[in-house]
Amino acid sequence: MNTLGIDMLHAKQLVPYYLMSSYLYYHCDKQVLNDDEFDALGKRLLDEWDSVEHMHKHLITKDDLTAGTGYAIKYTNMIKNAAIRWHKEYTK
Repeated sequence: MNTLGIDMLHAKQLVPYYLMSSYLYYHCDKQVLNDDEFDALGKRLLDEWDSVEHMHKHLITKDDLTAGTGYAIKYTNMIKNAAIRWHKEYTK
């Protein structure tokens, strides 16, 4: 079982966790999820793509998910701040 419980997340939670994880990894050199967890999150998001609704879904492409990378995503300040808060809570 992964630490986030990816299989237990509601579909609308997949987008923010994917975005926050990507931002931390690619822009802050920090992690909350390990590589396997991130891959599982991306796979689940891709599998459920058509039924997922979230205000930031447009920032992610199916190509990002297929490639397993969020490197090219343009993150909003809301996402950046949430990611930093999540990492701080994780490292307490």
